[in-house]
Amino acid sequence: MSADIELSWEWPAERAIEDRILVKVESVKPKSAGLFGILNSPSLAGSLPDPIIVSGVVINSDNKLNGKSIQVVAPKLEIENIKKGIYAMLGIVENTICICIVPVENKDSDLNNIKCP
Repeated sequence: MSADIELSWEWPAERAIEDRILVKVESVKPKSAGLFGILNSPSLAGSLPDPIIVSGVVINSDNKLNGKSIQVVAPKLEIENIKKGIYAMLGIVENTICICIVPVENKDSDLNNIKCP
């Protein structure tokens, strides 16, 4: 990946969101499975089902992240409503772990009122 901020994906597992980041989605594309599909092997602990790379730019952030590029690889099932050109909220824990990605109506949406499944 080549972004200012690279997040890793984990399922929520009863964790509450610590930070909410608004992102303008710039691309949504399948992640390469590598030579012979080795990167999608179920024996790899870090492998995700149908991995998709979501890339975007942080918008309207309260901190120094505003304008930074961001990427996360997430399972296709978890981001079915995420498309290029929309705004999305990323729910973050432990500073670098994304536990949910939810589309939002516009860049002025109140992120505190958005629920992650």
